[in-house]
Amino acid sequence: MKKLTTLWMMLLMLTISVPAMSAMSMSKVRQHARFLTDRMAYELNLTTMQYNDVYEVNYDFIDNVRYIMDDVTAGYPSAVDRYYDFLDFRNDDLRWILSASQYRRFMNVDYFYRPIYTTASEWLFRIYRVYNDITHFYFGKPHHYKSYKGEHYRTHFGHVSFYKNNRKDHYKHDFYKGDVRVRQDKRREAPKAGPRPAQDRNKVNARPDNRRETPKASSRPAQDRNKVDARPDNRKESVSGTQRPTNREPRKEVKKDSKPEMNKQSKSEPKRESNRGGERSSSRTSQKDKQDGRRAARTR
Repeated sequence: MKKLTTLWMMLLMLTISVPAMSAMSMSKVRQHARFLTDRMAYELNLTTMQYNDVYEVNYDFIDNVRYIMDDVTAGYPSAVDRYYDFLDFRNDDLRWILSASQYRRFMNVDYFYRPIYTTASEWLFRIYRVYNDITHFYFGKPHHYKSYKGEHYRTHFGHVSFYKNNRKDHYKHDFYKGDVRVRQDKRREAPKAGPRPAQDRNKVNARPDNRRETPKASSRPAQDRNKVDARPDNRKESVSGTQRPTNREPRKEVKKDSKPEMNKQSKSEPKRESNRGGERSSSRTSQKDKQDGRRAARTR
């Protein structure tokens, strides 16, 4: 009977842990760690060595909490305590990488200092509430982006920070000496989202939203249907059945009733010419008679 209950307990543990493990793959862990590190390097002005070390610390933190965040979201006290332990380990490791001034700025930015928050059904990263474009990166990938798998986590060094003992010769700046714990008291509450952080408009953090909004029908100006907009004369209309604009005067239509009048005029014109011919012949005969009279007078 005891073996049967033990078997049922093991099956129950597997059904709880497997969804939590499958909720985030290793590739997702690397993507979130890189995005968070990229924005920290952008805002805190990290050096190349700091950039690579901070990536390791963020990777170790996300890799550890991904197993317990479903329980943290559900509000289990032991999971909440474990989450804050991992968060304090992360912030302590960063203390030995960042300078004192960088660490003070780091503590004043919620989406860096407390990177995860929970809702009623899921856990999310605060950084994506500020930086919406998840495909944009200010810097390239860390040199060990795919090769690092938690070799510098403190469990391999007697639960002491690797960066405290192995980076003294590399970092010559002053370190932060204050308290780095996020939760000062022992209240067992899951991290909440809180108010959305205000952004400085003069400081460009994320790319602008390029989505194009479709204009609504109500935004169009009302047009008078009775009013027809005249097109300029120099435009060519390609619509069939319409009259092309020309500079010639319109042709006057000739009525059928006007044809007889034209015929009358054409008939009357020869008569006029014949009368003119008679007038010319009479004038010529009169001139001859005068000339004959003058000649007869001379001979006399």
